[in-house]
Amino acid sequence: MARRQRIESHSNPFVFARPLEPDELVDREDELALLAERTRDGVNSRLSSPRDYGKTSLLQRAIVDTRAVGAGAVLVDLYGVRTAGQMAAQIERAYEALPAGPLRKAHEALRKRGASLGVQTPVGGATLAVGAGEAGERALLDALDMPLVLHERTGHPVLIVFDEFQVVLQIQLDALVRSVIQHHGRGVTYVFSGSHPGMMLSLFADRRRPFYGQAAPMRLGCLPREALASYIDERFEKSGRDVGEALGWLLDLVDGHPQRSMLFAHLLWRHTGPGETAGEEAWTTAYAEAWDYLQGDFEATWDSFSRIEAGVVEAVAAGVRGLTGKATREIYGLPAGSAAPDAAKRLVKEGLLFELGEGEGGYALVDPVFARWVVAGRRWALLD
Repeated sequence: MARRQRIESHSNPFVFARPLEPDELVDREDELALLAERTRDGVNSRLSSPRDYGKTSLLQRAIVDTRAVGAGAVLVDLYGVRTAGQMAAQIERAYEALPAGPLRKAHEALRKRGASLGVQTPVGGATLAVGAGEAGERALLDALDMPLVLHERTGHPVLIVFDEFQVVLQIQLDALVRSVIQHHGRGVTYVFSGSHPGMMLSLFADRRRPFYGQAAPMRLGCLPREALASYIDERFEKSGRDVGEALGWLLDLVDGHPQRSMLFAHLLWRHTGPGETAGEEAWTTAYAEAWDYLQGDFEATWDSFSRIEAGVVEAVAAGVRGLTGKATREIYGLPAGSAAPDAAKRLVKEGLLFELGEGEGGYALVDPVFARWVVAGRRWALLD
């Protein structure tokens, strides 16, 4: 046991390749409080954020907090779903994770009476398979009604979180889903979460779509610098290390980006020995190693741009606000007219750019590390 404790005490405390555990969340207290308020008031939410912004980590913590006050809560992961039957399967799988209590007991009783869904999951592990056609849609209709049935049987409110909800737009199931859940009332509350801002906007802000105006918006922003600094400093200290002056360099680079913060903290910790203080050597080594993790993503993203999009990204990364001025067009090879602003809007919808606040104007890249790479001429090098 002593050896196991020694090994665990020296494990890297910074997680970057999967969602954080609920007790590891960095800040997000305001977002959690708002979700809790809306759940109490029966107000549905739509949560949109770029990828790698900690969306799933936040939702998992919200599930834990909701269960702690006596309500039911399940998270339905729709990633990879392609049919109604597969969506039904993912809903059923989510209910299997309910903790012991009245809601789980009621769900298990329904399953014993034949209410479970024999459907094929997106990743296999099937029970009796249900096809994608009418049978799959019937299974989905039953699955969507499950939270209302559980609420009526137990009296407990139920929170359903749909992650990667933009899938329903891709497979054209938003009308079917809306036709069921619109009748659920205040006993069942929903959070619709997605990592494609443009598709989420189409679902909820397009008057022609069934979900238009059906959920209050919520957007995840960057992590506050002070909270992030405290998080990193405390975990270095608890593991017998000192983050030292490297903390400032890290914070300046990641600019509050959640996943990039954890990646660079992980690598910096890795190159800082027990009892040591992270200095220039540790930071330079960690920065160099980060390219092994980022190269494929950065180069594939760049190669996906059209000529005009590439020019827009270069201009935005350099801090240019307007995209139609003569000097900007000459420097970055942008055409006259609306082509460059239109390209910027497309990149916003894809989650690569975001619009700056009122009074600021212009855009910024969602990933500040990618922006640094672009500014450096698409070379991985430390900048002064």
